[in-house]
Amino acid sequence: MTASHDVRPFLDLHGAEYSRDPHGAIRAAREQSWCADTVMGPAILRYREVQAALAQRSLRTPGPDFLAMQGIHDGPLVEIMSGFLLNTDGPVHDRLRRLISRSFTVRRVEAVRPQIVAIAGELADALVAKDRCDLVAEFADPFARRVLCAFVGIPADAQARVRRWTADLGLMFGLSVAKHRAQIEASMIELRGFIDGLIALRRRDPVDDLLSELVAAEANGDMLTDTELRAMIVTFMSAGSDTVLNQLGHAFAAFVEHPDQWRLLAADPSLAANAAEEVVRFSPAALLGVPRIATADVEVAGHVFPRGSFILPLTGAANRDPRVFTDPDRFDITRQRDVHLTFGGGIHYCLGAALARTQLQVTLPMLATRLGELHPDGPIPWLPPTEAVYGPLSVPVAYRARG
Repeated sequence: MTASHDVRPFLDLHGAEYSRDPHGAIRAAREQSWCADTVMGPAILRYREVQAALAQRSLRTPGPDFLAMQGIHDGPLVEIMSGFLLNTDGPVHDRLRRLISRSFTVRRVEAVRPQIVAIAGELADALVAKDRCDLVAEFADPFARRVLCAFVGIPADAQARVRRWTADLGLMFGLSVAKHRAQIEASMIELRGFIDGLIALRRRDPVDDLLSELVAAEANGDMLTDTELRAMIVTFMSAGSDTVLNQLGHAFAAFVEHPDQWRLLAADPSLAANAAEEVVRFSPAALLGVPRIATADVEVAGHVFPRGSFILPLTGAANRDPRVFTDPDRFDITRQRDVHLTFGGGIHYCLGAALARTQLQVTLPMLATRLGELHPDGPIPWLPPTEAVYGPLSVPVAYRARG
């Protein structure tokens, strides 16, 4: 990279400070420079620069390169990672996006809203009958899994297996893939066989679900192959369930820490959309965002990253940039709808954004109005913030439900 007038700090993603307080460690680095060094490569920390990087088509997502950095060069993980939409570029990406984009519209999400409301209501009923619970284990986990199955078209009797598969697949996007390789590959092989069976079933007997829509997706005579269909479903299952589970966990942890905001949402459920946006801005499950590799020399903020550079545009850091967000470290569900970058940008903007937003908008006001005040009922343990998707392992709370 060209010389900089800023002092480039080192952001130790494996250090004790980052592990204890990732936002604090990022803040300290961001105050010094828009860019920090890490063991993986330069990390972009400020909003305008992250936004510019996400728009660069010469910055591709690493996919198999990310696995190669961890010593994995072949096998099922490399094969399936290569087929993820996020890891395609150019004409291949444009073709796939064109074929599937209509299956992820707001219209499609609104069609399943009644199911989302019903699932949330059933789980909330079970919590109302009690005076304490773990909001992750007893709500976020089953809710995210059941909504995913309903949206994709996965039979209810497969949900237990789906839970294990999606948990294992989530490990594929972190920094400890080699450690968990055998576990991830075993689940991947099982999941591929399961999806192939579902694809064959939907070809014979289509219903109103995502899988049937993808099987039937067509543009100018072009359709998805079975290999592409499998990759799409694996992508959505690995990202859709684990991300929502952890994002709900982040939401609950944030509201427990800020009870005034929980009371505000209970008093005015019309703040649901604002609350959802503030949660994903303030405490995103994908704090590190998605790394990029430069396929050509790329200029960001007047600095050139040479071809082959491994770059981390940290969307979670951008979301708390005081140059864009007023008082960014304050959790405020009445905040004006500033555009956060949690769902990415450019050609790889998250396809599941509408579904994720709807799930947050449905669940947060429902629980706020029905559970009432939340009181901490034990410590909140967290996954390591070096994982691609991280969040609290549990959020134990006590309450006096309002019914």
